[in-house]
Amino acid sequence: MDSVVQYLLNHSRLEITLARITECTADSFNLSVESQVTATGPVGSIIDPMLVDLVYLDREFGKMQLPRVKTRFNGAHVHFYDQTIHVSDMPIWLQLLSDLTHNEKLVYQLRNGEAHLKGPFGTTAQCGYNKDIHMLGMNGFPVLIKDVDQEEGKVVMTMRNLSTFEIDYGPTVFEIQEGGEEGQWRTVARLKGDFFTKRGEFHVPFEVETVSLDDDIDHADGDEVNGSGISPAAKKLGLDVEKTYYFQGIRTEKEGAWTNEAIKFIRSPILLTEKFVSFVLRGQMG
Repeated sequence: MDSVVQYLLNHSRLEITLARITECTADSFNLSVESQVTATGPVGSIIDPMLVDLVYLDREFGKMQLPRVKTRFNGAHVHFYDQTIHVSDMPIWLQLLSDLTHNEKLVYQLRNGEAHLKGPFGTTAQCGYNKDIHMLGMNGFPVLIKDVDQEEGKVVMTMRNLSTFEIDYGPTVFEIQEGGEEGQWRTVARLKGDFFTKRGEFHVPFEVETVSLDDDIDHADGDEVNGSGISPAAKKLGLDVEKTYYFQGIRTEKEGAWTNEAIKFIRSPILLTEKFVSFVLRGQMG
């Protein structure tokens, strides 16, 4: 009996449709998961709650409690909410988040679980539980400027999260940076707002703080931008709608939280719109 059940467990699939991370601290976070188990075999069973190791690149970074699951011939839903995960290996957890941000696909593992199963007619079995979790990454976290409100000093960014992970960073600071070698980037503007990466396409409003680009701006060059292209003043500052800039995470306002490191993994190419360039120029000349 145990060998048959072990075979079915080994060949079942666990698909994560949502992994939401909130309440981030220096060494923990709350995790909510919605998932589905498939390929569990033709006979239903009950799997008792069990503790599993969270593993990435063969290193454990925490433990997670899986809830009681009742399977049927077509599988089962596995949901739990706001479970506190204590991070035991911060470097590997941050490596997972970095790979999640930049890669198209990645795999982490659930390891060393002890599954206690109850089948029909009073049958029972005890088996080891180890499962590879295949998931999509954010693949660079695409970002674009959706709208600019010059009077309110705000910009709305459109972002696309291709993964099933959602992370609540809280109040966060980003910068729009001009490229170059590391340590030689020029900050064009600083953005502040609540940042929560949702699944799929979502929009985030930010307050914009312009920064000094050049101490010798010739106001006579003008700051008007029209359909024909960028103004002379914008060109003097090196601003160009045809040049690639970067949307760079800087820090969160959760002092000591691991999110202050994780947010820096977001460095996405972005094109400036003419409205955004005009807004930056107003900040330079205001």
